Amino acid sequence: MDILLAIIEIVLILGVLISIHEAGHLSMAKAFHVYCFEYSIGFGPAIIHKKRKKGETYFSLRAIPLGGYVSMYGEDGEAPEGYDAPDPSRSLNAIAKWKKCIVLVAGVTLNFVLGLVLIFVSDVAFPQYYSAYSSPYNETSQRTVLYTPAIYSEEVASYIEENALEGYEPKDYCVELPANLNNTYIMLSDNVTMSTTSSIFVALYSPSTLLDSHNLADSVVFYPSTEEGVTEEMKEMGIYRLPDQKAINSGDSFDVAASPEGTTATFTISLLPIGQQMTMEQSKQNAISLPVTLTATKQGDLVSWADYGVEFQVIKQWLGWSGAWRKWAGDVPTACGAIVKGFASLFTADGFNNLSGIVGMTAALPALQASGGAARIFYFAGLLSINLAFFNLLPFPGLDGWALLVTIIEGITRKRVPAKAQSIMSVIGMVLLFGLMIAVTVKDIIQLII
Repeated sequence: MDILLAIIEIVLILGVLISIHEAGHLSMAKAFHVYCFEYSIGFGPAIIHKKRKKGETYFSLRAIPLGGYVSMYGEDGEAPEGYDAPDPSRSLNAIAKWKKCIVLVAGVTLNFVLGLVLIFVSDVAFPQYYSAYSSPYNETSQRTVLYTPAIYSEEVASYIEENALEGYEPKDYCVELPANLNNTYIMLSDNVTMSTTSSIFVALYSPSTLLDSHNLADSVVFYPSTEEGVTEEMKEMGIYRLPDQKAINSGDSFDVAASPEGTTATFTISLLPIGQQMTMEQSKQNAISLPVTLTATKQGDLVSWADYGVEFQVIKQWLGWSGAWRKWAGDVPTACGAIVKGFASLFTADGFNNLSGIVGMTAALPALQASGGAARIFYFAGLLSINLAFFNLLPFPGLDGWALLVTIIEGITRKRVPAKAQSIMSVIGMVLLFGLMIAVTVKDIIQLII
């Protein structure tokens, strides 16, 4: 059911993006009185092929929704088969070069603007979900999002009283102990720790299971408390600690420090589905065993699950207009930067592996929706729209960027590039693009199977 919904979503997303792109070309061509034979969404056999009474442009919906086009007079040197040639003054090549450039970039411009709008919609029209480590609540006094009963002991309480939180920086992350400790905070510091050595480790959830509470990850990754090398993109995913070791699988045992004095406890890792309980024995050196019962719960908009010592909670928050504008102002540069880096990576040894086609995008949608609801789908659509704008500006035969480059060269040299040469290059470019699309699709399918 999830994959069927994903297929419907990706077809709708691509349909909207392509329609807007081609509408940009059509609107500017009409504005400059260029004759347009057809506005088509998709390729292959026509499902719908109609035009208005006294209209001149056919509007078509075709069987293969993987692109679209606007057929303009003069674009290929002559009228398409089955159409009468209009007045030569209505040709695309008859208008000024600067006007032709506007027609050519109109599609990518609308895609870019649409991408900005969709990203803003994802920020303002839907709730945002945060983990405890990336929540804006960590920047306020409402630090009630983490609870660690398993590391509580008399030694820890005594240590807190003696140190009274002196010497800790406000930027340090903290957890709150039970209310009977008068809301005393244990800072994630070198002295109060969950650690396999002398470093601090904090368990982190798998982003793809953020909202999908019935399919929790069966392993937990530990991150040391150092912010060196942590990028803004990683922080948005809730990662504030760089990985120090591989994931510990469910059922594995390991030692953690349970107090400032360095006594250790042996835990067996497990993540609990919503509604289930588990009791463990906390076997300390030179201490009696202490049973701890953990329960994963779901109350209203607050989703939480627990492992030994740390309970993770997900906060649902509406940003409002001011908060959405601030988030949008950060999202847009991040999105554009990621796209530019993605294009740059195509020229590396792993360039082909970094590509993803319609199959890969469809497979990614369920995880995206699980990790952030409808907001992530709108963000994904916005990112895809901006990506389409960048891609179409590439000076590759068959793309808008190539036609724009040819037009600029003609404007500078004041000489026409032969129509036949342009047509041949466009055909070669389209063949290569479709070949690449097929290769990427095969690669995506193989990766899904393996």
